[in-house]
Amino acid sequence: MPQDQLPAKADVERVSGKLMVPVEPVWCLARVAALLSPYYEKETPQAVREMEAEDWREALAEFPRWAIERAVRWWKSADNPDRRKRPLEGDIAARCRVEMNGVPSAVQMLELRRNGRDFTKKEEPRERISPESAAELLREAGFAPRQMPT
Repeated sequence: MPQDQLPAKADVERVSGKLMVPVEPVWCLARVAALLSPYYEKETPQAVREMEAEDWREALAEFPRWAIERAVRWWKSADNPDRRKRPLEGDIAARCRVEMNGVPSAVQMLELRRNGRDFTKKEEPRERISPESAAELLREAGFAPRQMPT
């Protein structure tokens, strides 16, 4: 995108700020309950369930709703080799961080681009090497092809 067509800094900050709004606690606990429902044991006392819920709420409180949703969907997907195991708070929090990596990176790239940095890949012409030159370089490096017996 040409430098003169980049979004305004205020617009980027506004959008990235909206993307980083922490989750609402009630939604977070409902999402965690839905995630863990297949793993619940019927014998667990309610007081223990409430303590577990508080641990999850605290572990995920800093993350936005969209990141938690994506992390949970990833956990349950075929892309996760551990999907059959019961996730811990740290498993989902770690995946939230992965999901969120793009937001600060995109903001930083836009800022660098706004300051004149060009990220387009420039192909430099390469000189082709002859088979004889390649063989000579390999010999100098100590590589020698084995001869097949005839």
